[in-house]
Amino acid sequence: MNSKKISRQTVIIVSIIFIFNVVAQFLINWVQGYQPKTYQIPTNGLTMLLNYLGDYWVNYAVTGVVYLLLWFVYVSLWLGAFLWLWQKITWSRFQSGLLKGRVHLYAALLLILTIPLNQFGFKFPLSYYLTIPKTFLDSLNSQLALTVGIVVYILYFLVVMKMRFLIYQTVVGQDSFGLSFKNSWRHSQFDFKFYRNLLLVVVILVFSLYGVIYGQQLLDTYASVTIRHVCANVLIVVMTGIFYVITAKFVDLLADDAHPNNSHQSVNVQNQPWHWQTILVLIAVSVLSVWLSGKWIDQPNGRYLVIAHKGISNPNQTPNVVENLKKVSATKPDYVEMDIQPTKDDVYVLSHNTKVTTTSGKSYKINQTKWSTLKSLKLKEAGHTFKLSSFENYLKTANLYHQKLLVELKINDTITNEQLQKFETKYGPLIQKNHSEIQSLNQNALKRASRYLKVKTGLLSPVKNTIDSTKTNQFYAIEYSAVDQTVVRAINQHKKDLYAWTVNDSADVASAYVIGVRGFITDHPKQVRQQLKQLVKHTTYSDALRGILLFQKSAI
Repeated sequence: MNSKKISRQTVIIVSIIFIFNVVAQFLINWVQGYQPKTYQIPTNGLTMLLNYLGDYWVNYAVTGVVYLLLWFVYVSLWLGAFLWLWQKITWSRFQSGLLKGRVHLYAALLLILTIPLNQFGFKFPLSYYLTIPKTFLDSLNSQLALTVGIVVYILYFLVVMKMRFLIYQTVVGQDSFGLSFKNSWRHSQFDFKFYRNLLLVVVILVFSLYGVIYGQQLLDTYASVTIRHVCANVLIVVMTGIFYVITAKFVDLLADDAHPNNSHQSVNVQNQPWHWQTILVLIAVSVLSVWLSGKWIDQPNGRYLVIAHKGISNPNQTPNVVENLKKVSATKPDYVEMDIQPTKDDVYVLSHNTKVTTTSGKSYKINQTKWSTLKSLKLKEAGHTFKLSSFENYLKTANLYHQKLLVELKINDTITNEQLQKFETKYGPLIQKNHSEIQSLNQNALKRASRYLKVKTGLLSPVKNTIDSTKTNQFYAIEYSAVDQTVVRAINQHKKDLYAWTVNDSADVASAYVIGVRGFITDHPKQVRQQLKQLVKHTTYSDALRGILLFQKSAI
């Protein structure tokens, strides 16, 4: 295969992946908007739930059909790519393969394989929708967990590669069910050339990424702020194009190695001439991807709030206890964020988890235990020993220090309007005196609570949500790797604020700042404020590029 064909082959794969990603994003956004609001689902009775499903079964049926359609298109992409790259594509083979459960199984294995890759910027179809919010990965923050994760992934990768002939044996070889697995496993051997070429692709990616980041560092040092901003966007476009090319190269490598008689002629990445048609297509894909995925950054507005996550000023402190409030307040955050939930007798206490464990190992569910029992318990969690703090005491102490609070209302079960009114009666005056803000994952409870509480309320979410003009959601608190410029623009259009959580790393702070995040919920309020002050004084983009390119997830 000549190099011109290779270059054309790569750009075709890039174009197909891009088109699928755009269509999938559109369909998923449409079908999610077509569904009734989640907070409308009744959870306080089977009869009401069945009546609800009877009213909205068409909406959910349409959603299921769309997801099933996307899955079949996704499997078609892998199957069609393999047959095309093997030069074995015929309609009968394609149709036969699409109806084989083994082909769908291998496509599912490849989907799982690509999830960690899309976590760090790759563009594989559908994987974005299964990636884990980076905040949850950051919370593991353990060398052991990281090592175990890498080992498990490598072992999984080797198993998938050991089964790499499955599609060929099924579709081209026409093996029976059992024989296709047996022949694939038996004939697949360690392929040094494949792993050498794969390593070469990884090296190219790493050098490209570091080249982009260090190039921006030079610009941040010597160029004007306008040139820094323009070049940052240009480099994001360049790196996005590289991610698409590397994704296509991975598909090419995998297809070549999944053929029992592979020649390795189609993976020569060292000597590829780039023809002007190829360059134009890649530029178009890269620019459109950056724009549609919200990675094109506007000029930062210079406004920010620093919010101390879980009432701590560093991760070594015990979260959600009144004893730490003085230390946290001394770092001068704009707000202290903390979590509250009700006991069995409707006394609200500070706790992130619904269950607490004593130093003797006995567990208690907070909403099933009275405050009179809970307040005397000596608890342990993540190496900390403490007692539960009541919300009332925490509020009074915060008012004493003139420290405003961002209160996360954790409602995991159904809560009645009467209970919400009791909450307002008991805590409302202290909350208003504090000028607190309230956020919650439970939009149903939040919507009803806003009727009684005369404070600013906002929706907390680990994913992107529909941004609208409802008065309930006066701000949005979104997990930071799901935040992009498109979300910021939508929120600004409705004249609301966006808070990002949990922003600790310098790259994450920088990327959130340059795209216009208003509130920074962090475990390091003092350090984050210092970095934000410096960014306002001298805006730089190299750290932001690292965060946007590697950790800001996008479907396109």
